[in-house]
Amino acid sequence: MTVIFEAERIEAPLRLRFLLPALGALCYPFLLSLVSFLLKQSGVAVPPSPGVIAISVLAILAVVGAVLAMAFTQALTLARSDPTNSPGRVLAHLAFATPSLFTAFGNVTGLLHARGATLYAWVIFWLVMMLIAMLAREPARPLASEAAARRNLAAAHGISALIILLMFILPHLADHLAGIISGSAHIDVMNALRTVYRSQVGEPILLALICFQIVSGFLLVQRKLERRSDVFGTLQSLTGIYVGIYLLGHMTAAFSARGAGTNTNWNWLTGNDHGLLYHLSGFSLVGHYWVGPIAIVTHVACGLRGVMLQHGVSDGLASRTAWLSSSLGIIASSVILAGLLGAHVA
Repeated sequence: MTVIFEAERIEAPLRLRFLLPALGALCYPFLLSLVSFLLKQSGVAVPPSPGVIAISVLAILAVVGAVLAMAFTQALTLARSDPTNSPGRVLAHLAFATPSLFTAFGNVTGLLHARGATLYAWVIFWLVMMLIAMLAREPARPLASEAAARRNLAAAHGISALIILLMFILPHLADHLAGIISGSAHIDVMNALRTVYRSQVGEPILLALICFQIVSGFLLVQRKLERRSDVFGTLQSLTGIYVGIYLLGHMTAAFSARGAGTNTNWNWLTGNDHGLLYHLSGFSLVGHYWVGPIAIVTHVACGLRGVMLQHGVSDGLASRTAWLSSSLGIIASSVILAGLLGAHVA
């Protein structure tokens, strides 16, 4: 009995280790608040200097990177060694979406005129999710007949993604890249693009496709979390969940602002081109806007790699293409963030 008790006592921390990404996500807003507190204690003036903004961004991205790295490491470890631990993998995927998930929480509480409840809702959400994960049972295995339906859904998901990319995401990313030139350049490009994706025909189609993309994506990830996966498969599912939450949060904020009569252009994002950190507030938006485009590009890159492999392209070339695309996404998103922070070349 002593031996069994000792074994259980040793294994218990190992079984609960999958809670670590959730704990990191729970601490995320408090770590950002710590960065803000340290800046205020240092007597930093408002508006801050470029040097202070740079230090602030590096500190924020260090927090973001730590939470994302913890979630990715745990998701990949479980995907390789314990694929049946679906609750742990779900927690890791939700934790990976922390920057945009927390922003979405703020958007929802803002709609309810209760922004002060954001932190309380965030803590309760993660405590409940951890409790559910600890009590969850192993999911039932999918039936063979479900495999064909899943392939059809994946094909439809890919076609929908291609239309959204061409119609909205790629032009929108190009639009935000124009922000590094100047705020007015961004507004000019956006006004031209809106004639397509905000037209009476284009906007309903785009919204329907995005809704289908989010729902189908969550269904595909649900089944994917019941099987073993590699680095690219894990990245694809992680970024897929991130993109879904990012789009939901972004649309909630944009449509609520539009409903209040606000023009959701560059000035809405940057406080009339002052920059995201002009008042040394809104720290959560830095991670939200930086990780979002990276997640979109990485998700597409991993999907493209899978298509390349299916068409006989070598694993080496397909993998290099995915890594290169993801790297370009990081560069592009960093340029976009610099513009949002007030850096312009014109």
